[in-house]
Amino acid sequence: MVVDAMSWQPPSVPPSGGYSPTPGGYGPTPGGYPPPPGYPQYPGVPGGAGATPWGPAPGLEYASFWRRFGGYILDGIIIAVPTAIIFFIIFGSTLSTYANQVTYATQNGLPTPTYVLPSGGVVTLSLIGCVLAALYFGVLVAGWGSTLGQRAVGVQVVRVEDPTSHLPLGRALARSIVWWGPGLLAFASRAGALADLVVFLCLLWVAWDPKKQGLHDKLGRALVVRPSLAVPVGVYGAAYPYSAPGYPTAPQYPAAPPQYPATPPQYPTTPPPYPTTPPQYPPTPPQ
Repeated sequence: MVVDAMSWQPPSVPPSGGYSPTPGGYGPTPGGYPPPPGYPQYPGVPGGAGATPWGPAPGLEYASFWRRFGGYILDGIIIAVPTAIIFFIIFGSTLSTYANQVTYATQNGLPTPTYVLPSGGVVTLSLIGCVLAALYFGVLVAGWGSTLGQRAVGVQVVRVEDPTSHLPLGRALARSIVWWGPGLLAFASRAGALADLVVFLCLLWVAWDPKKQGLHDKLGRALVVRPSLAVPVGVYGAAYPYSAPGYPTAPQYPAAPPQYPATPPQYPTTPPPYPTTPPQYPPTPPQ
């Protein structure tokens, strides 16, 4: 059967799905290059783009229990200074009177009197302590992202849904209830003891939580993180961060498959010229 070569025309659009790959060459790669053999696909973890089992995003990891504990110790020292100043302002006069009573009892051989804080002063001190704690652990965290103690140990408080943003004020105040809440019950002995137990449990929860969250962090939907090079942002972005504990270093893939030559090798335009005439034979020998 004879086919007229001039009657065939190429299709105006490629067939659905693209042309089949060239034998021996590179075919289309939907979605980019897959991981090579032996390199597992990076697991997805709830908590935002790039979340990992050890941090909420590339470049961040969850702050450990002992690091947070060190920050709390520093915060306790910092908050104790203005509290002590306020205590002496409120109870300064009664302390002076008590010191005079102790001196008189000592000089006259009398038993040392017992010092009792005025109930009105205790309530006032508790309320002022609540305000200080709310400002320090709530307002300061919302505006600055951390307390002074947290900043000293290199951690910050961020949102669960967006590890690059600070907590809004309402959530920061709700999270700081473990600091200012017990102050409201300090004058009630039984309630105060129960509040102290709840605070201890909230802070200890960090030790076994997979995201190092205390119960107060869960209440404010917050994470406490620290910068880390364990999960840097590389060429793969959030899809395959590296290097990370337990995962091999991701190899570098080529940006694009090798390009084929634009044109095939050129053949010689003409074959080598042959001699114009064959070699001349010797003349005929004499007869």
